[in-house]
Amino acid sequence: MVGTSNGEFVTDEAGRIVLEGLEPGTTITAREIKTVEGYELDGQPKSIKIKEGEVQYLRFYNKKLGSIVVRKLDQNSLTPLAGVEFQIVYSDGRYLDDDYGHLSSKGLYKTDSNGEIRISGVSGTLVITETKPLPGYVMDEGTRTQTVKVNPSDTQTITVYNTKVGGLTIVKKDEQTSERIPNVQMEVRKLNGEIIGTFTTDSNGMIQLPQAEKGWYEVVERKAAEGYRLDATPHRIEVKDGQQAVLEVTNRKAGSALIHKVDSLTGEGIFGVTFLVSDSRGNPIGTYQSDNEGYVFIDKELADGKYTIREIECADGYILDTQPKTIYIQYGGCSTITWPNTAVRGQIQIVKKSADYNPTNGLPAETPLAGATFEIYNERNGNKVDTIVTDRNGLASSKALPLGRYTIKETKAPANYGATADTFTAVLEHSGQIVKLEITNKSVSTGVSIEKTGPKEAMSGQPVRYVFSHIGNTSNVTLESFYWRDTLPAAVKLDKIVTGTYNFPGTYKIVYKVNNTGDYRTLADNLSTSKNYTLAASPVALGLASNQRVTEIMFVFGQAPGGFSQVEAPMVYCVALSNLAPGSSFVNVADVGGTYNGIWQQAVTRWVTKVYGKPIVPTLPKTGY
Repeated sequence: MVGTSNGEFVTDEAGRIVLEGLEPGTTITAREIKTVEGYELDGQPKSIKIKEGEVQYLRFYNKKLGSIVVRKLDQNSLTPLAGVEFQIVYSDGRYLDDDYGHLSSKGLYKTDSNGEIRISGVSGTLVITETKPLPGYVMDEGTRTQTVKVNPSDTQTITVYNTKVGGLTIVKKDEQTSERIPNVQMEVRKLNGEIIGTFTTDSNGMIQLPQAEKGWYEVVERKAAEGYRLDATPHRIEVKDGQQAVLEVTNRKAGSALIHKVDSLTGEGIFGVTFLVSDSRGNPIGTYQSDNEGYVFIDKELADGKYTIREIECADGYILDTQPKTIYIQYGGCSTITWPNTAVRGQIQIVKKSADYNPTNGLPAETPLAGATFEIYNERNGNKVDTIVTDRNGLASSKALPLGRYTIKETKAPANYGATADTFTAVLEHSGQIVKLEITNKSVSTGVSIEKTGPKEAMSGQPVRYVFSHIGNTSNVTLESFYWRDTLPAAVKLDKIVTGTYNFPGTYKIVYKVNNTGDYRTLADNLSTSKNYTLAASPVALGLASNQRVTEIMFVFGQAPGGFSQVEAPMVYCVALSNLAPGSSFVNVADVGGTYNGIWQQAVTRWVTKVYGKPIVPTLPKTGY
């Protein structure tokens, strides 16, 4: 027995409450205020008078209450459905209240993993209503609300079914092969105009809409897959509860056509020809124009069948071909046609002459020159149409060319002449026209120069300075790979370099070589020709080992225009070695060079320095005389 201070007691394991020490003649009244789960409360109070020497009994009886079981199943598969919400109330509107922790609030319960709601300790008439179905299911309005009477010691079970939403599946197939087609965009809407959305077929060619509710739908293709024609026909289908609606839609592969418009003589493509393409009934499909290579590609737009092609506008300098052509397009295939046109033609002639007296070959001005090479380009599309070379009379003639505008560029000059950088234009306007151009070349003179000076005598261990002058390109043409270089004798070690300045704007770099190595190393780069730099170049500054020294320094300019030359003199500072023999000498060599038409132009300068001091004369043996 368990008692409390307010006179409440709880039965023990044997279902008893024992009160001892009561006064005889006392009347005891007891009332049950709470019972255990699953039993009906006996709330009727009972009294008994205590008699001396006797044990008095008060007996209470509880009736076992009933239970309610709600089962939720899939209508078709009879699979239990977990998480379905119900509201359970008594017939008088009271919520089925659960004192044992089963109720969340307002009589709401959810089915467990077995698809059930089990509540014991229930007695009376219950109204059970499904409040919310699972996603993808619809409620059966006929069984949504049910009334059941639960008696004590009774278990009542009701079963409620949900019907799975049928859903909509769209399948896209190739009309001929039945292969599934991915990447097709389809718009789905209800017949009342409500748009469900735009969807794209997956890798299996399917769109699956399992949540689609019952009713009629309209499906329209908005974007076809690559290589297929758009099917804009609306397709209608009905979705029913519990039944999956499947809509299969086929697409036809589109065909292609390739038209190549070419010159009848040269076979080269013709730009700017306009064609009209019509179907077998004469309905125009579209107009198309040939590209720079003469092609028209109608890419995957044509249904299979017969088509007629008409040339409605020819290119400049050509005769319109009014004879229509026929092609046949097979399912998904590509038909090709090569269509020649005849050009109205003319010719370009070039006369090459010397612009001045050439001191190298002795030819006077106006002398015809052989060996000049020219390239001729169609000005409209930039295509090269001919390459011509002047003969011994200085004449070069093109092949017959269609009427139009052409540009001419000289790509190679005759020997001892410089090619002109100008671009020339020739316009052929009527059949048989010959356009003559006279183009002159100036004589080419090439050459480079360099001079250097240094001390005539030097002492061991003392500074040695070399000064450079007249460094330049004395040609009247640009030289490539232009450089000047100083090769240092073994008698000196490099200390520093003063770069000097040069008369044409640009940049250059300085590289050097070390003994026992073959590769050049960079001393400085991106040097401005207009700035005079002083660069430390001692063995310490360059991080050389004790047995290493600089053997060469080279200024690398790349391109040097005719007349390129130094302004401020470059200088190289060295130190003579300390163990040089008096009376000996050493030579410093410098050179300059560049190429024109792949031929090197070079010049060399040398400076000899004598080591100061009296030579050591060996002592001769005495003869006795």
